[in-house]
Amino acid sequence: MTPTRLGLWKNRAARFLTGAGATLSGAFLGILRNKWLALHLHASGLGVLAQVTSGQIWLGTLAGMGLSLPVARAIGAAGGLGDPATARRTIWTALSLVGIGSSAVAAVGLLFARPISTALLGTPDHALLVQISMLGVTGVALQGILSGLFAGRSDIGANLALSLGGGTAAVLVTWALVPRLGLAGGALGAAVLAPAGVAVALFFRRRSYAGVFTPKPERPFDPALARSIIGIGAAALLLSLVDLGTMLSVRAHYLRVNGIAANGLLQAALSLSQQVGAVFGTYISSYAFGKVSAIASAAGSGGVRAYTRKQWTPFLLLAAVTVAAAMVAATPLLHLLYSSRFDPARPMVAWALVGEFCRVGMIGWAVGALPLGGARLWVPIGLAPPAGLAISYAVLANTGAGVVSLPLAYLASGFVSLCFGGIAMSRAGVAPARRDIALALACAAALAALAARVAR
Repeated sequence: MTPTRLGLWKNRAARFLTGAGATLSGAFLGILRNKWLALHLHASGLGVLAQVTSGQIWLGTLAGMGLSLPVARAIGAAGGLGDPATARRTIWTALSLVGIGSSAVAAVGLLFARPISTALLGTPDHALLVQISMLGVTGVALQGILSGLFAGRSDIGANLALSLGGGTAAVLVTWALVPRLGLAGGALGAAVLAPAGVAVALFFRRRSYAGVFTPKPERPFDPALARSIIGIGAAALLLSLVDLGTMLSVRAHYLRVNGIAANGLLQAALSLSQQVGAVFGTYISSYAFGKVSAIASAAGSGGVRAYTRKQWTPFLLLAAVTVAAAMVAATPLLHLLYSSRFDPARPMVAWALVGEFCRVGMIGWAVGALPLGGARLWVPIGLAPPAGLAISYAVLANTGAGVVSLPLAYLASGFVSLCFGGIAMSRAGVAPARRDIALALACAAALAALAARVAR
């Protein structure tokens, strides 16, 4: 390998590790916080906080209006043209929109906390937790804008600062207030995560981004620009809200049927499986998506098909090995992340991990959906997981599956999404070869067999 090529791979590796560092550091700090909560509030308390936090993220996503993607696109284009004025107008317009949206959502949350608590937890007794979570709602909305800004400037270091700053603040607040304030302390710890992360990232990048925020434009809110970024963000918002809302709805039903303690175990299982999948999601978003975008513009579907097939085997095999290792090590991982009280979650972890593998496969094959086919191709593929989850859970919840009904539904929805994504991409010219299909089916079957053994 020539020195130039070696340097290129070193730079790519550094970018990948920095991007993955944001995910891994956030996961590690989340582990510290969840373990503390599990020790002091037990599975039932963790289940309550999981529902409140899910609601917080859903409402924050609603308030953010899906603007992260269009902000990233506009900031990147302005940087390429050397047009800082457009970048400033974009940020101020986006902040104006999010300010209006988050204020309205927070007001509704504060005024209707009791009905929201009843919808999430089956009782109005946790209205205070809902009210506390409104701080987090505002933070999540602002975090979306900042993430778009950082992505537009390819600043992966800022995302790392955001993750470390927010996660550290959440851990410190949780340690300080739990168990003294009980569930309220845990809710406050979750609520400060996003706003603290935003503050820390901006502080450490204040010089780099001073020109983006100042001087203030004569018209901070540009109606034409607002219409443009809202239109681009609508599809992203739809996918986020449907995905989060579907999970929130099925978990609310799961909690009412199986109890708060079972919901706490489910939270541990889903969290562990999604942390495994996040490593591969980071690779897709931080490297593969940009690579495929360039290939799609230069070589069309043929180039995307060649790249996807080339990466498929090592990507899928690495995912399968990682998922299998996490499955076998489920018990010690649960002890490490939570406590021995969460041993009953092991079967849930096993089945959820198979579903996560299928979802990883889906995003791996469909990475070229947006660059190649736009929203018309990307949105249906993105809607497949929540649609599959809702239908699968509706069936399994009425067949006596009990506490594993939702993990099994997660598995089924992942497999359906993998199949649907493959079919949709095939129609767009990115068809898998027979060996690619055989590999995916063989890995899924092997992992399902291992899950059945682990779940005994």
